[in-house]
Amino acid sequence: PLKGLITDLDETLWSGIVGEVGVPAVSWSLAEHAQIHGLYQQMLLHLSEMGVLIAVASKNELTVVEAALQREDMLVPGKLLFPVCANWGPKSGSIAEILRIWNIGADSVVFVDDSAMELEEVRTAFPAMTCLQFSKQPARMLEMLQQLRDLFGKPAVNREDALRQASIRANASVWAAGDSNRGEFLRSLQGRLTFDCRKDPSKKRLLELINKTNQFNLNGVRLSEGQWMQHLADPASIVVSVSYEDKFGALGVIGVVAAKVADRRLNVSTWVMSCRAFSRQIDLHTLDHLFRIREIDDVALAFRSTERNSPMREFIHSVGLTANQQGEWCLSRETFLRGHHELPHEVAAPRIEPVEAALEA
Repeated sequence: PLKGLITDLDETLWSGIVGEVGVPAVSWSLAEHAQIHGLYQQMLLHLSEMGVLIAVASKNELTVVEAALQREDMLVPGKLLFPVCANWGPKSGSIAEILRIWNIGADSVVFVDDSAMELEEVRTAFPAMTCLQFSKQPARMLEMLQQLRDLFGKPAVNREDALRQASIRANASVWAAGDSNRGEFLRSLQGRLTFDCRKDPSKKRLLELINKTNQFNLNGVRLSEGQWMQHLADPASIVVSVSYEDKFGALGVIGVVAAKVADRRLNVSTWVMSCRAFSRQIDLHTLDHLFRIREIDDVALAFRSTERNSPMREFIHSVGLTANQQGEWCLSRETFLRGHHELPHEVAAPRIEPVEAALEA
């Protein structure tokens, strides 16, 4: 399923041009013969409840747009739309900013607009983006709603899906803090990390993260359910799920590490982290946990560069990992702890599966 939808406003989210007719006059109800817009708003509300990110790209005055989105009779509350980019520049510029804030690729997003010209401008700038034209013709509108259902539909909605919008807003606050005072800002978040090392096959979220995460992904390797179950059953293997919350709210499970212990080395074959958790030093906390909770001397990462995992590549270089003759990227316990002894978040007591229980299993 795709992750985000960016919508136009005038003659799309509502009937009328808000800058001309005024905030009270735009409509989406049957009484004003604008029910097609009301149906679209209901679809956006449904998608938002499924965890789909919804944003606005509109050629308008921002103050006017903000006033319109505060109308209490909207079927999709304005507070669910983030970010709202309203200006007089090209739509592609607003969409580029939205993608930066969301931290996801254009191929995971749908753009909806009533203007064929605007759609073409965005399609030219982002060829991988799905661009759909809003139409007031019932048959074409029904076809578009069916497309949205197929593009975003999923068999089940988990807790992390429901938390996605709030976490994106919180992440925007982290970026706004700037580099100069980011350390102080991160400490002010009152972040709390929980590392769960239990091998629980019922935790479907872990395999889902592994198979859909691209940017902070160790090597891009996807796992079948059978391969995942084999890893869980191996007595030498470990699994670490990472959960995070702070004063902005909970992000849920946002990271997974899968590895095997050989002598005093931890060989990490899988490490992914949701883009919602970027810029909070959760990656450093995860390495710190691996070194402290296990009696190991070094960590070897099976890193492989992909088209989309540049954030992982940048992280590997930033912490001083070096490649050995086998192509593994290694980091010693001493080197890491010497350079990262003060981290910003509180760590809850980790939940660890006893070695004896794993061996018996």
